[in-house]
Amino acid sequence: MKYLPPSYCLLFTLCLVSTSGKPAMEPELKTEVFPGELVNPSDPRNNFEIEKQRLSKLSLIDERRASNKFATTDFKSELFKSGKLIYSDDFNGAINKEFWGQPKGKKIKNGILTVGPLFRSKEEAVKALKRDHHLGLEPVAHINRIPEKFVMHLRYQFAKPELTPGRPSFQIGHHMINLGIVKDGGHRVKLPDGPSFFVPESEMALNKWIDLVIEYEEGKIRILVNGKGNTYEHQKVTIINPKAKGKHRFTFKGGPECEILFDYVRLWDCE
Repeated sequence: MKYLPPSYCLLFTLCLVSTSGKPAMEPELKTEVFPGELVNPSDPRNNFEIEKQRLSKLSLIDERRASNKFATTDFKSELFKSGKLIYSDDFNGAINKEFWGQPKGKKIKNGILTVGPLFRSKEEAVKALKRDHHLGLEPVAHINRIPEKFVMHLRYQFAKPELTPGRPSFQIGHHMINLGIVKDGGHRVKLPDGPSFFVPESEMALNKWIDLVIEYEEGKIRILVNGKGNTYEHQKVTIINPKAKGKHRFTFKGGPECEILFDYVRLWDCE
């Protein structure tokens, strides 16, 4: 048996080694973490990103599961004995124009309705709309056809870096009762030309899902945010705005750098 000289053996070994120090014929191990996305799990930076994305996706799944658990269509009320369910939506289909109006600026994906601004700049808006006001630079959403006596269950969120003056806002009735986030935590109920009520223990905040229950009739309203709140009886409790001509609605305004997310809605007409 003949043996190759040592110099040939060394050359053969060097040919099998890549410049990265790995055998040239050994394939680089990659893992498909998400569809169409291959990463090398041996890189510690990728390990961190994989775990961060995995936890983020699991968090969204858990949020949806928690949502569906409580999104009942069974009628339950402290103020009313009965109610007729007139609108129920988990956002798994097309946008309901009867209650949400035109779909421009709105999109539904993975069971979430997202409302964003209509235009990115003032110049773009003025050119398209031919006016210098109501330019659609902030997300605005309306839920229409609100009865004069109702129960509403709603899960929503303002996705926004920080609170800005007067934003975000949620109007119960057109420019009537205001439900707002308090900077130090919790929520505030402001009656039109009337008193305000603060509930810090609700932990209402930006970038967190808000589980809201509203029960209303003229002179009385019950508002629960994340299970915390009160029933308010006052002469200023009203959603009736003469300028609205009998068309009652909810209005959400996000302000700059904001998207408004809706998970589900239930609305009952009550007696």
